[in-house]
Amino acid sequence: MRQATTGPSATPAPAVVAHRWPTALVLASAMFLVLFDSLAVATALPRIGAEFRLGPGRLQWVVTLYSLSIGGLLLLGGRLCDLWGRRRLIVVSLALATLGSALAGLATALLPLLLGRVLQGAGAALAIPATLASAATYFPDEPWRSRVFAVVAAAANTAGLAGAIVGGLITSHLGWRWVFLATVPVGLVAMAAARVLLPASRPEPGGRQRLDLAGAVLATGMLLALIFGANRIAESGPDPVALGAVAASGVLLFLLVRIERRVADPLVRPALLRSRPLAAGCLAFAAHSGAYAVVVVVGSLYLQEVHGLSPAGAGLVLAPVLLGALVSAAPAGALIRRFGARRVVAVALALCAVTLALVAVSAGGPLILVTTILVAWGLSAGPIYVGLTRVCVGDAPPGDQGTASAVFESTTHVAGAISVAVFLTLLAAGVGYGVVQFVGAVAGGLGVLALLLIMPAGEPGTAPKPAPQRVAAR
Repeated sequence: MRQATTGPSATPAPAVVAHRWPTALVLASAMFLVLFDSLAVATALPRIGAEFRLGPGRLQWVVTLYSLSIGGLLLLGGRLCDLWGRRRLIVVSLALATLGSALAGLATALLPLLLGRVLQGAGAALAIPATLASAATYFPDEPWRSRVFAVVAAAANTAGLAGAIVGGLITSHLGWRWVFLATVPVGLVAMAAARVLLPASRPEPGGRQRLDLAGAVLATGMLLALIFGANRIAESGPDPVALGAVAASGVLLFLLVRIERRVADPLVRPALLRSRPLAAGCLAFAAHSGAYAVVVVVGSLYLQEVHGLSPAGAGLVLAPVLLGALVSAAPAGALIRRFGARRVVAVALALCAVTLALVAVSAGGPLILVTTILVAWGLSAGPIYVGLTRVCVGDAPPGDQGTASAVFESTTHVAGAISVAVFLTLLAAGVGYGVVQFVGAVAGGLGVLALLLIMPAGEPGTAPKPAPQRVAAR
């Protein structure tokens, strides 16, 4: 099987950066920038559709292509991070996202707008695993490691919240183009800051490694087909196109497994897939993604149909839920250092399951009661991402931290797409909102079981960590 030689592995040995907070802020900025437009563009869709005279069927590709690009390219981005280096990939990802934002903001037709969205999604697919792997590589010791994972999680949550709120304000006062163009100068500054502050990755001894091109193509195609099929089912039901895409993803997965068993440098190393902490974390995160879909997607429909709110009104009700998750992520690092990630995340998932079950029981009740319970769900959810990334990425072998990040993040895209498809299909079949919300609560409970039954007790460590060496940020 022909593979592309990448040169010496760019996996860095653990290093403590000289300027910790500036470095942490660069990582947070990268995560924020590539995720800001994920929700901000939703507020601009009516204006985009009006200017280009697009119906709902064509307009939805402005969102769909972005999500497909992220989900499909994550595994490739994670492997490139391990092979080519964290700093290099962060700079490249910011360049792609910034170029995509400029292209979308200046577009005079639909095609360049869609191309810009693909570039934005590709930039995010490279930036997410590189940012998480950098947090683990540059901050190998506590309390900084869990602290920086909390900062990165806060940036991701803030991006969604700011995109939903600020995106609407920008669209209303400056026009939809500035939803994209406003991030361009910030992206250029972030690229320069990353180049200056982040240490260059240093190769590990052990020879040359290769990028498995066949595996990358098959994995990307498999994820694209699966996410597209799930999205199609959510929008149009299980029509032949959707079922064909899901079937194609199964065939591509079969071919991927066959090929990966034969190559010397597989896209995902078998030892990583056998990691109990990573398997438990991914299953728990998949369950949480299903519960999140119930809160945000099903919750928005519930607020509009049952309580008669407008889409904007439903967004205002759900905004405090996202804000609650942001607030509760702040102390997560300290809680994890004191009690351990396994225990903290299990408690947070259990609280989310209980509060979502209360939402199901209260379905149709007073709006203030439902809103209060949803906010309690948000306040419970903050530590989940922090704790799971701390374990799944931070405790992965140094040479696999980018790939571990990609496997972990792929979980939420695949599980989220499948969950939305299942829940909307249930609603279309006449199942009540309360039942669907209870199914989401059960999913959260299964996440607790996966964590407690599969993840080893105590803080898992998959490989001994070399003694940190102080590296001046440059």
